[in-house]
Amino acid sequence: MAPLDQLEHDQQPFRVHLTGFGPFGPHAVNASWETVRPLDGTVLDEPPTFPGAPPPYIAQTASRRRRPVHLSTSLLSVKYSTVLSSVPALHALDTDSARPPYDLVIHCGVSGDDRAVRLEQRARKFGYDKEDVERELAPRAADGRRGFSGERWAACPEELRTTVNAARVSQCARNRGVEHLSPSQDAGLYLCEFSLYASLASAQLRNPDRPTPVLFVHVPPLDTPYSADELTAAMRIIVWAIVNEGGLDS
Repeated sequence: MAPLDQLEHDQQPFRVHLTGFGPFGPHAVNASWETVRPLDGTVLDEPPTFPGAPPPYIAQTASRRRRPVHLSTSLLSVKYSTVLSSVPALHALDTDSARPPYDLVIHCGVSGDDRAVRLEQRARKFGYDKEDVERELAPRAADGRRGFSGERWAACPEELRTTVNAARVSQCARNRGVEHLSPSQDAGLYLCEFSLYASLASAQLRNPDRPTPVLFVHVPPLDTPYSADELTAAMRIIVWAIVNEGGLDS
């Protein structure tokens, strides 16, 4: 195989980093980390399948050149301070990293009141009034609102939206057998939405003209209805749809 820097663009690995959250509240085992943890160090080079999906779902593939997808993962604790230190670093704002920049960052969290996988569309800058696992609150701005305050975030807008075509990704995933999945407009104004805003804002600050795409995926608790293996399979399908089935097209 030719060296990576000599490969054509669509043959080079597409680098995707996924994060999941640790325990909090009733979630002693956080379904988000169980979803992404098995993906660390794996490569997607064929269209993934969903357990038990009938052949018509499995057979549907995009008629475009496939790009191999290299996956890595990291664990976030459910703390505002952790998100503020770890998420910008994924976009190389705080580190002089020798690694190549990621082509896509996906954050994953659990939604205790849901039974579906949700692809979150937007993140708000303020409104984070709930305590984290250390009973700490988000930073307070001069006007009293809690969220993203300070010079780093001053120019960032009140709301940011993903550039991932969530409607298309949702349809592709459903076509492959992930029945309970859809876009969402409300990520909950807790650590999940906080991490999505931090990531979207960091991506824009690093490269305003071409920010790294960012998505947040909410998963239900384990076995309501999906097992950990099924959630991991669903995440593979979501990633594949974004990279190889038009999920980044306008």
